[in-house]
Amino acid sequence: MVDQLMEAEAKSVAEWHAAGEVVLVDVREVSEYSYEHIAGSFLLPLSFLDTELFPILGKKIVIICQIGKRAAAAQKQLAEAGITDTVCLVGGIDAWREAELELEGTRYEEADYSI
Repeated sequence: MVDQLMEAEAKSVAEWHAAGEVVLVDVREVSEYSYEHIAGSFLLPLSFLDTELFPILGKKIVIICQIGKRAAAAQKQLAEAGITDTVCLVGGIDAWREAELELEGTRYEEADYSI
């Protein structure tokens, strides 16, 4: 059984990230990540998560998804494999955006369709 897993709000995660204290791992799919993501986050889709190959990064790992459910599932899988220094971003990318924190991706690029 996995003990209580750690969670954090977007503003706290942003402060840790800015200070270089954490590694952000986004477990959404490639298309979601391409559309919008937190700058400096790493993509590792939940559909490809292999706990035996998960890198030990030497820092606390913040797991991110769109609303928090996939991140919590990934966090539970990692905890069951003995990787417990993880935090789930409460509310995911949606909460990050609602906190008015910066995102990047194709959603924010200006498209020029002129000929």
